[in-house]
Amino acid sequence: MRAVDDPIELAWNALLTEWESPERHKAFVALAAAQQRLPDAARHYRECQPDPARAERAKQGIDAVLRVALLSLAPMPRRENEVARKVRGALLPVSLAMALVVFTLMGSQALHQPGLASPWVLAGEVAVALLVPWQKLLARDE
Repeated sequence: MRAVDDPIELAWNALLTEWESPERHKAFVALAAAQQRLPDAARHYRECQPDPARAERAKQGIDAVLRVALLSLAPMPRRENEVARKVRGALLPVSLAMALVVFTLMGSQALHQPGLASPWVLAGEVAVALLVPWQKLLARDE
């Protein structure tokens, strides 16, 4: 695209003629954002910084460009760590197995029935707690 036809260059030239107009600066930054050309707008403002008559407005223009650029950034989608997902997936069955064993032991002591806490009963409770497909039962619709 030739510089004559470039909308950013045309807007910049118009801005230079009305340098003290805040509306013209806002329009220029908005055009640069719409065209996804904020780096070009920032470059133009940086080129004006050495000029003492334009330094203050140039700094304000760079700040406006940075503000618009930061606002346009979208947060990155968070991906769950694979290890954390596996640990969380194993936490419920292991916790349930431990709770079943503890409650069975406490119940056998409270009821004076040592047969309730036999190794076969405890192994069966642990096996049931660990073999239930918890991921499928607790799957969220995503």
